[in-house]
Amino acid sequence: MYQGIFIDIKEADKRFAELMSSSGRHGLKVKFQKPTEFMTQVQQILDSKPDLVALDYRLNDAKRPPSYTAGALAQQLRDEVMGTVAKDFPIILVSKQGEMNAFFDNITAHSLFDHYFTKEEIGNDRMSSQKILSLVKGYKHLIKNWNRSERWATLLGLTGTEKIRVGYQAIRELDKLKAPHQVVRDILRYVIEMPGILLNNDNLLAYLGVAKAGKDVDKLLDILRAEKVVYSGVFSEGWTRWWRHRLERWEENLCDEPLGNMRAKQRVSCLNQKLALTLSPAQSRWKGHTAGLFAFACASCHQPTEEDFSVAVYDLLPLPYTFAHSKSICWKCVETGEFAAKGLEIAEEDEFIVEKIRNGEIKV
Repeated sequence: MYQGIFIDIKEADKRFAELMSSSGRHGLKVKFQKPTEFMTQVQQILDSKPDLVALDYRLNDAKRPPSYTAGALAQQLRDEVMGTVAKDFPIILVSKQGEMNAFFDNITAHSLFDHYFTKEEIGNDRMSSQKILSLVKGYKHLIKNWNRSERWATLLGLTGTEKIRVGYQAIRELDKLKAPHQVVRDILRYVIEMPGILLNNDNLLAYLGVAKAGKDVDKLLDILRAEKVVYSGVFSEGWTRWWRHRLERWEENLCDEPLGNMRAKQRVSCLNQKLALTLSPAQSRWKGHTAGLFAFACASCHQPTEEDFSVAVYDLLPLPYTFAHSKSICWKCVETGEFAAKGLEIAEEDEFIVEKIRNGEIKV
């Protein structure tokens, strides 16, 4: 069983260590610790050779002046293992929503953590522990294959001609990174989290023009799993993703023309006819009809969205890889302002569209 450490100043929050744990021979046991003096804490962590370290954002008593934050501790730990591949391990942030705001404001700390979870999320989302275990296993898989030729393809689970199809120059750059945590950071941020060569469920259904809440969606996903469209590479146990190129190949002989050239109701009509399903076509939140040329899911409401009726999301960190696509927000979320509650910002180049929507120059 893998061993993890959760460091938090609050004794009352030790229960989150158990919530992050998972059972089984290849599960994860997370133990709670209160923070100690900075360098003593660093050495204790390194001596224990953990498979995972989880940190609350503020590792100090609120009654005393701040001593250090999770960012400072994570930075020191990253520096300590930088030269030794086998000693690298995942570091995650686990804190209350209010503390996360301070973390988001500290841009330099973002690259230090493999992932972040709110304590509310850990308490309510059963998938959180699965994602955490997936991080642990992903690191082990990466370290084991560190010296393999075309390491990127091994990590993504690709062989043969698929390596040529997916092997953009940009993705091959992953093999030039110097430490496992750097590779993990970029795979999670730009391959798993960003739409591009992989699609999450929302973007998959948007591509197919299918309503998320409609009938037979699970049957459709089972068909795609059987057709090996599902991603099975590193971190797939924690994040369900679908290969875009396999999806495109699967649809080639399904309908008379590419699905991307068809409107939602036409796409779904074809899928229902060919697959004997009763799927419902997605409906445009802006236009209110099912004749949309849906391309992706809105980053705010997660509903299928047309490129013509969306604006780009501003990303604090520039996209270094051409295979990753920027996220977008639908015009309806712009009109209602609901995107702001999700912590999303609109790219400056699309602000003129936002103003026109808000002042009524653009309306349904």
